[in-house]
Amino acid sequence: MLGSLRHDIANSLKSLVYARRGEPYTINGRTLRYVPGTRPVRLRYLNSDNRNARYDALQVKWLADNLKEGDTAIDIGAHYGIYSILMAAMCGPTGTVIAFEPDPYAREMLARNLALNPDIRTPRVESIACSDTAGEATLVSRGGNAQSSLVRSAVEFAPEHTSEQFTVPLVTLDSYITDNKLAVPRWVKIDPEGAEIRILKGATRLLTSDAGILCELHPYAWPEFGNTFAELKDIVAASGRRIRYIDEDHEIGDTAVYGTVLLEKRR
Repeated sequence: MLGSLRHDIANSLKSLVYARRGEPYTINGRTLRYVPGTRPVRLRYLNSDNRNARYDALQVKWLADNLKEGDTAIDIGAHYGIYSILMAAMCGPTGTVIAFEPDPYAREMLARNLALNPDIRTPRVESIACSDTAGEATLVSRGGNAQSSLVRSAVEFAPEHTSEQFTVPLVTLDSYITDNKLAVPRWVKIDPEGAEIRILKGATRLLTSDAGILCELHPYAWPEFGNTFAELKDIVAASGRRIRYIDEDHEIGDTAVYGTVLLEKRR
């Protein structure tokens, strides 16, 4: 309770200080701006004992260090645009960034953050969810918070958590890339609150390409999706890749917990 109160007070003070200019966030010589409370995690958390903060900081650094002018990048589960804006800044005016965000509440904040960064090439925002088939699905949302998902178990963690439901279109990543004649992405960030295995099942061509893939794992939501860790390992192995957490050097073992992994091409 005290931590939450401090967080709310800090955000209120930032709103007063930064007003319409947005809170600055500087990385690799670029200063980006975000609505207070929505900026990326500071890099001082790279070695934090807090798993969420550490993995978020590691993703920020990885994308900032591994994207360059002219690259194509895809952000699946863009939320408020934390990573989409960073990607666009690094890919530059000749690069291309696609941001998938089916939650209408999150897209409102994403639009506000994009407006604070007029000097970057604006990412293409798609109100579509990625999966292993085309069609429609039900998105469960708690007002655009970070847990919007295609399953309830990834959103409602307590009896007091209430949600709304929206019907959203589905597309496979392979078909989207082909239909829009996109270059092979330099990096794809996947954070769909549990739908990651379904997305990868619809991205077999992408997996066999040279694209780099950062993927958050949400094992607690896999049962409702009907997916398993063994299925994920089979998909990745069939594409000639291996799975390792972004803060580890060795391949993932026999169990998976929440965290960000790299789906690396085997040498």
